[in-house]
Amino acid sequence: MAQSHERECAVCTEEFTTPKILPCGHLLCRECVISWMDSKPDAGCPLCRCPIVEQSDGSSSDTVDALPTDFVMEALVESARVLSKDHLCCVCEDVRADFICMQCLDMMCTTCTKAHKKLSVSRSHDVKSVSTVTPERLAASRPALCADHGDKHAEFFCREHRLAVCSACKANKHKVCPEINSLDDEIQLAQNWVRNLTEVLVKAEQNLEQAIGQVTSSLQEVDVSEHEDMAQVDKTCNRLQKLVEDFRNKLKENTRTSHLKIRNSLRDVKTVLSKHLGKVTSHKHIATRTTAVSPRPAMIHMTHAVTDRVKSLDLSTDLQEEAWTKTLLSPEYCEEVVRQIEDELLMLEQQTTDTKVTALPTSRMTSRILEKKKAETGLFR
Repeated sequence: MAQSHERECAVCTEEFTTPKILPCGHLLCRECVISWMDSKPDAGCPLCRCPIVEQSDGSSSDTVDALPTDFVMEALVESARVLSKDHLCCVCEDVRADFICMQCLDMMCTTCTKAHKKLSVSRSHDVKSVSTVTPERLAASRPALCADHGDKHAEFFCREHRLAVCSACKANKHKVCPEINSLDDEIQLAQNWVRNLTEVLVKAEQNLEQAIGQVTSSLQEVDVSEHEDMAQVDKTCNRLQKLVEDFRNKLKENTRTSHLKIRNSLRDVKTVLSKHLGKVTSHKHIATRTTAVSPRPAMIHMTHAVTDRVKSLDLSTDLQEEAWTKTLLSPEYCEEVVRQIEDELLMLEQQTTDTKVTALPTSRMTSRILEKKKAETGLFR
């Protein structure tokens, strides 16, 4: 069941008036979208910042009118307004109303309810206790009325004009229309289609959540890997004792930078997936709400609108490549560094023996070797 705040526009914070469905799946009042677009050249959705339109050459009003209207939400708002009125009998006026006619939308006291049920025109109407009726239930029970005759029940649906019509209109205004189906049959088809759309969106939502979970897990693995590499750096540098402190610090800096790049890349992936999840979830809510408020002609319109929008969504969650590739410090590299330093020490020792030069203290020899490594690798620049 939709909460009261879900029927409020994020811009004006009032109940929706002609709610328009943005590409991201969020809803805004028609006038609010127009004013929002007029206030900012590149205005995006105030809730998720996704673009409202990719490109528009016309006025903001024409652009907004091209967006689909959420007729289901519109019906929910209208039903909520009916239920929010003072519960006074529409006949007695000063007597508390305990019942509401789901077809007439009139609230009545107990006495008037009995009379309402006896009248031939309202005998078949469904009268419920006001305390048990929700906006969703009231909206779902409202009869389908002819698009041309607001007081006549619609029995057919013209696919060419996308209108619910009565039998008289079918025989006159729409007699040449190629596809006139039973409204009940059309609603059943729409119900089935929306149910399938909902299943697709639910699956896509689950896949996106799973993908985000995998990225989050990879981020945690990066943290673990960073600690492991730091330990390896410490182990290597400890073998060189205090004379290699500068070399140790540089290895840490390189490792931290590598992990930072990976982490930033993963966060970018997570952000994209999260935004896509928002779109899928918003459209899932629309599809779910459309099914709950059937049968109504509005649901048929919504089916087409949601179908088109879902087709435009990329529901694939396959990561194009591995979340991250470990191209960081390895034990082999560290061993190679130590081996080269040891080789340099042995070579220097041989040179001093051949030339009969007094051997330098080990600490000073190692310092010179490190200085040579600095020049060769550029690690300390």
